Amino acid sequence: MPLENNGQPGLSRIDRSGIHRPNRRTVISLAAAALASGCSKENRDVPAESAAPRSDVPLRIVLDGNDSDAESIRLAWSMTMEQPLSIELIDVAQPNVSDQIMHADVAILPQQSLGGIVSAGAATTLSESLLQDYDQRYGKSFPAVQEGLGKYGGENWGLPVGAKVFALLATDSEVECRTWADYHDWVKLLDGKAAEPLAKSWAAASFLNRCALTFSRSWLFNRMTMEPEIVGSDYIDALEQMKATVSLYQTQAKSPMEIWRGIRQGELRGGIGYELPAGISLADDSQDRPEANERPEANERPEANGGRRDGEEFDVSVFDCPMQTETNRLWFGPQTPLAFITSGCRQTDASKAFIGWLSGGERVSSVRGQTDRFSQTRSTMQDDTAQNETVYSRWLAGRLQTRQVVPGLILPAAEQYYSALDEQIIRCVTGDVSAVDALTAAAAAWESITDKVGRKDQAAAWKATLGFGM
Repeated sequence: MPLENNGQPGLSRIDRSGIHRPNRRTVISLAAAALASGCSKENRDVPAESAAPRSDVPLRIVLDGNDSDAESIRLAWSMTMEQPLSIELIDVAQPNVSDQIMHADVAILPQQSLGGIVSAGAATTLSESLLQDYDQRYGKSFPAVQEGLGKYGGENWGLPVGAKVFALLATDSEVECRTWADYHDWVKLLDGKAAEPLAKSWAAASFLNRCALTFSRSWLFNRMTMEPEIVGSDYIDALEQMKATVSLYQTQAKSPMEIWRGIRQGELRGGIGYELPAGISLADDSQDRPEANERPEANERPEANGGRRDGEEFDVSVFDCPMQTETNRLWFGPQTPLAFITSGCRQTDASKAFIGWLSGGERVSSVRGQTDRFSQTRSTMQDDTAQNETVYSRWLAGRLQTRQVVPGLILPAAEQYYSALDEQIIRCVTGDVSAVDALTAAAAAWESITDKVGRKDQAAAWKATLGFGM
């Protein structure tokens, strides 16, 4: 479904950075970072600005995120480059934003927007030689990242700049849950002091993560007819089991980061989630859009001073989620961030230098310490990795060694499919409807979305999602 600019006021906020005149050292540095080829699909149609990018012209960036994300990127970049960044905040969950994207040089967006962006012609492909150059400069991508993120229709479109996946978290250093039934029994032993992500826009992610790690057939849609597979017995069984476990939890619906914080503070003893970086706070969480929260300034955050709050804090142990499939698989959530070079890019070399830096360049670890979605995607970095390692990041580096990645909802209108599923999963786990009725309603909504977008086109898009050529 092509995205268009709806022109609504207040949809975005534009930072206007100051202009700095280039010195010789900066020009040489940027020229060294410039990588071959242009900004069109085959990197031919849009000419580069010049052999040496101008450092007095702001690089135009659109970001699906918040002010804190933008400021952390801007600050870290300014400590390595003098070219200013003009960062515009957008929400790709809103319709009709592709015009904003195409008026930028770089877009940093969640992976579920990939299919819509490609359909709208808003991004350009990244060549294999470019990706190999990034590997040489910043470290080789983890196998799961290389195989499972940024690809669509057999081509590389987005560069992953985060790769967080759900983990089993506990205050106990010795936990083993091989199946989701084991996890259910463990939650009983904790007297319900556990949680998994069930806040709005997170419940469907929890469900799909369970499904991806439980069975390996009939994934989401029939690739020929686009009929939903989610009414199958495997999905129903997974949701019924999830509902039973949720009934044991003592806490309200939370995001993954709130769960991490709850375990750290002793409110919870375990659950499913991922790390909350020490440099951010969840004081102003919004369940409607957990990946785009406004956050307090650093001097207002207890976490910014060693992660201490009033009272004792607990260490968090990190383990794999229950794995019931024969192969070691994982699934990336819809919010996983990708960096794109847009089809409207006017600063080709600087854009390539920027997204490569954001995936693993100097000082980029400070960005990851101030945002909840960005994470290490490469086995080595220019930054001092050991200094910035955490128990979650060490676990994640091992988890991302698999090449078996279950595809996410990244076809056009992915946000609509995901939202429809999320609504029904919440209705089910809160006791409003049965698992069968919830998934039947979600499947009906999916059918309606497919018919609206175009069944033939969506079938082709789903094949592209699965890795077939376009």
